[in-house]
Amino acid sequence: MDQKVENIPYDVEAIRRDFPILTREVYGKPLVYLDNGASAQKPQAVLDAIQHAYSQEYANVHRGLHFLSNAATDAFENARKIVQRFLNAPSTENIVFTSNTTAAINTVAYGYGMPNIGEGDEIVLSIMEHHSNIVPWHFIRERQGAKLVWVPIDDLGVFHIEDFEKRLTDRTKLVAITHMSNALGTVTPIKEIVRIAHARGIPVLVDGSQSAVHMPIDVQDLDCDFFVFTGHKVYG
Repeated sequence: MDQKVENIPYDVEAIRRDFPILTREVYGKPLVYLDNGASAQKPQAVLDAIQHAYSQEYANVHRGLHFLSNAATDAFENARKIVQRFLNAPSTENIVFTSNTTAAINTVAYGYGMPNIGEGDEIVLSIMEHHSNIVPWHFIRERQGAKLVWVPIDDLGVFHIEDFEKRLTDRTKLVAITHMSNALGTVTPIKEIVRIAHARGIPVLVDGSQSAVHMPIDVQDLDCDFFVFTGHKVYG
């Protein structure tokens, strides 16, 4: 283990104090929350920022010329810069805000999928996908006559790149795959997946809802075409 990591104090109680909801008691005991894979609780800093925005700076973004609208717009665009740095995206123009991961995947499905995926074309998914990365592609399948192709995992929940590669054909038009399973924690070899897909001219959408919380993300290094995640799982 890196020596620097070993020397970092991990004060669980100090971390808990950052989250007001964890002061609650449930059945006479301090609340323990283990459902962060679905949605994370919010630390005090986030609650304070939300309170400040609604009480001091609330206005339409990019819709007015008055003081509050300008302040809200500046904050909005600064958030875009923060996300760009967080993902190491090439530019803020690569960052598109949606309401959540589900909306982001639907945006890709209907904005990219509908015009580019036709009858008999194939979309490759893994069997570990969250419903948010399944249902939109079923709609594309029904409307466009496309086919969904599923990559399995083994009995230990491991994703094998050979199984993925076998499922790519001349009709594959998109790979839409999770970076980290919300149920198993399995991490897929995204860089290798992208390399293999791009060699065939196939774009790749990565669902990073879980990975964005647990590991550094560099979308330029991953080289994926679309990377989606949601703020509410990264304590936002």
